[in-house]
Amino acid sequence: MALGRILVVDDEAPVREVLTDYFATVGYAVEAATSGLEALSAVSGGRADLVLLDVRMPGLDGVQVLRRIRELTDSVPVIMVTANEDVNLARETLMLGAFDYVAKPFDFDYLDRAVAAGLARVAEKARGAVPPSDDPWKRLAHTVFRVTRAMSHTARASTGERLETVVLVAARDAAAGREAAAREQHLAEVAMLLDLAAELGDLPAADRALVESAIEAARRSLPARR
Repeated sequence: MALGRILVVDDEAPVREVLTDYFATVGYAVEAATSGLEALSAVSGGRADLVLLDVRMPGLDGVQVLRRIRELTDSVPVIMVTANEDVNLARETLMLGAFDYVAKPFDFDYLDRAVAAGLARVAEKARGAVPPSDDPWKRLAHTVFRVTRAMSHTARASTGERLETVVLVAARDAAAGREAAAREQHLAEVAMLLDLAAELGDLPAADRALVESAIEAARRSLPARR
């Protein structure tokens, strides 16, 4: 089962290939579009849970495409992809409804977390802020991202980003059917980081309890040891 459907929109083939290969490898279903019109067709057809959208494109540029996507729907997060010289423009797109922006060359750790956070927001809206209950590993990932996004900047840099990274690996291993021992090890690491975050005052007790409940649900889904 894919972690989500990502639409990559860029007129440059090398960028499309890098992003498509990377996200497909880590467990997402990925579709590529070479123009704004192709992107709008995919979004209007309901084929994207999240869009990675280049700012500079011939014809319809990224800002125009973002505006039209927002006219179509407000439920699909859009992450703008930009060159360093266009970062100020990318920041302005946040006012137009973009979820986030990333600059080239890519920081894939940040891009990973931004995509996961965007998809977690989609799940919250669709389910009334309740994480999915049918897949305990997705539920764990969504719960962690929800609580870490509420952390202060210092707390996120201290323990939140580490929690996000580890829980993403755990969710991907589960989606790929990787061995239970590896997933159990990831759960132990999430629990350790959770304890550390609580001890440092990075995480309120109520949020810690939510994550602990999600950890226990994921642990119960592991096959019994013999």
